[in-house]
Amino acid sequence: MPVLFVSNSGLHGELLFSLISKSLPYNWEQAEIGKQCHCLQHYQAIVIDCWQLATNPNLDQILSQLKNVSHPRILLINFPSDLSGNSAEKFKRQNFRLLCDSKTSQENLIKKLEAAIQNTEDHPSEEKQSVPILTRREQEILVQLTNGEPNSVIASKLHLSEHTVKNHMYNIFRKIGVKNRLQASNWAKLHLQAERI
Repeated sequence: MPVLFVSNSGLHGELLFSLISKSLPYNWEQAEIGKQCHCLQHYQAIVIDCWQLATNPNLDQILSQLKNVSHPRILLINFPSDLSGNSAEKFKRQNFRLLCDSKTSQENLIKKLEAAIQNTEDHPSEEKQSVPILTRREQEILVQLTNGEPNSVIASKLHLSEHTVKNHMYNIFRKIGVKNRLQASNWAKLHLQAERI
């Protein structure tokens, strides 16, 4: 499973991503804060660079951007060393793990990050439980959707009414946490490829 690195746009984020991705042998992906992927459950861990907290006094704005990040393993790095207990508590309430502050050396950052990511590998059963269970019919519909078929064609191929296909689509989107057909197709390619696609 890949690991997602989330940071602000700019040179700092690019350099840190380059350092981390070259130092730790994982399949890394990168996103900007507020523009992260919607379908996060296929990531092993989410690493969020909080360096901008030191330069942005509006913690509530940043928290609102991070509020949509939902994953069982979110690791915060580079948060301000003088982060107040109240602010730290807000992050912990959102199930974020405060891994290392901005005064941590690069060497220690890499070591702590590696240990935290390896710790996520020790619990594969929890990761499997985070993938929603789709019925066989929902999987069949999702495979057809991945082929780019409209609801009318899916209904015809599977001998269903368009209304039934639409209901299944609604349930699929809700279960896998996506908002549109493209996101559902991407999710299917990641999670159903071994069995169905």
